[in-house]
Amino acid sequence: MSRYYCPFCSIRYQFHKTNSEGVLICGQCGDPLIKKPFINTRQIFGLVAALSFLSPLLIMLVLTVKDFNEEKPPLHLETSVSITIN
Repeated sequence: MSRYYCPFCSIRYQFHKTNSEGVLICGQCGDPLIKKPFINTRQIFGLVAALSFLSPLLIMLVLTVKDFNEEKPPLHLETSVSITIN
């Protein structure tokens, strides 16, 4: 259900009524209620800003976990070549 609010009354004391035409009105002042959006622009900008700061950390964590999961080639110390000068 979408949320409605009265822009003129305090949020603490609002109660909603329906008039004879089926329109929601404020119980205190009688003005029609305004539909509150689910996500407003301020929340969208905040989410973009938070993701811009957290994305390098998330990429680093994914690459670190990927590096731990890869098999490393074994080091063959016996196959090292020694050079002697005569």
